[in-house]
Amino acid sequence: MNVLDPWSPQQSISASNLSADSTESARLASIVNSYRPNLTKYEEFYRQVHQKPEISGLESETAALVADHLRTLGFEVHTHIGGEGVVGILHNGPGKTILNRAELDAPPILEPVMHACGHDMNMATLLGASNLLKAASREWSGTLIALFQPDEEETGGAQAMIDDGLYSKVPIPDLLLGQHVVTLHAGQIAAKSGPVLVAADSINVRITGGPYENSLNPQICLDPIPLAMHIISERDDYVHERIGADEDVTVACWGFHAGVPGNDYVAYADIPLDVKTVKADVRKQALRLIEDKIKVERRTAGTPKEPQFNYSVRAPLTENNDKTTARIQAAFHDYFGSDSVPMRFTRACEDFSLLTGGHNVPHTYWNFGGSPTTDGEIPTNHSPFFAPAIEPTLEAGVSAMALAVLAFSAS
Repeated sequence: MNVLDPWSPQQSISASNLSADSTESARLASIVNSYRPNLTKYEEFYRQVHQKPEISGLESETAALVADHLRTLGFEVHTHIGGEGVVGILHNGPGKTILNRAELDAPPILEPVMHACGHDMNMATLLGASNLLKAASREWSGTLIALFQPDEEETGGAQAMIDDGLYSKVPIPDLLLGQHVVTLHAGQIAAKSGPVLVAADSINVRITGGPYENSLNPQICLDPIPLAMHIISERDDYVHERIGADEDVTVACWGFHAGVPGNDYVAYADIPLDVKTVKADVRKQALRLIEDKIKVERRTAGTPKEPQFNYSVRAPLTENNDKTTARIQAAFHDYFGSDSVPMRFTRACEDFSLLTGGHNVPHTYWNFGGSPTTDGEIPTNHSPFFAPAIEPTLEAGVSAMALAVLAFSAS
């Protein structure tokens, strides 16, 4: 999960609108509690992966550990999908095909690589839930897909798996599920319908000085650095002034590069921008405003070439399906009680929803808490001090993932 900004409150949960059939709720709870595996092996897995994190695209040892464990559970295992992606399939009779996702990679933070985002805990909970559901196979019917995605931190792994023929190897799911450990109190679970993670677009902008091309004196040129710095300083305020201060949009500068060592002039300056939005119309408007503004600034400065814009979608909007999410929320509310809490919208982004592969597959993404305390300043995801409490975090995550599957497939 890519995180920049703190949490902000969204919606509340009330018992009145999240009540499931009491008999069915009791049955699902009985399945989860009766078949939950001994979690010691998953604590050991968590510690092992936590101590040997692997950066995006280089998750070979982590992937091998995951694949070996899925094989011991009796899953059909596919490896090296979209890089180091691993998928385990459990065929358990007729019914829905449900895909659960966790992430393999760690961000380059401090050590110089550490599991500061919690993907180690996400993997441990998915493996534990897969064990639970395999043991409880007589209690439900359908097909379970446990997918472990590479390269989430750079938001490229989901599309890479799709491009590598994921759905020629595994069935197209009827439902896509994902969960992520965050700074909620350990043991708490939070879900909501609608948008839960922002869309993120990358714009690499090149500002060219001049004249230098085909000139006998390229060193006598307009310096692009002051123009680039002016653009950077105004980017976010300019967009908000025109779209509206209340609209959910941010424009961040993620770096700056200009000049080549040894040259006595600067030919161009490169500016990577990150644009986060929630609404599709705001996204289009923001991208247009940014490009138009930079072009106007270029003409005012008198540079001889138009700026270059290289656009890429870093992550689409993650928007939970209303019907599937309501069902999962009801199951969570009945099982976790007061530990089923309001989910908060965050300005993190994910490529999770790309795993639909262009198919009309509903998806639900939720959070589970790992913080041993909620007092004072709390290390959030991507902090070098982020360290989920193993329990009750692990048990809650295993139970939540299994419960979400059973809510759609218990017989």
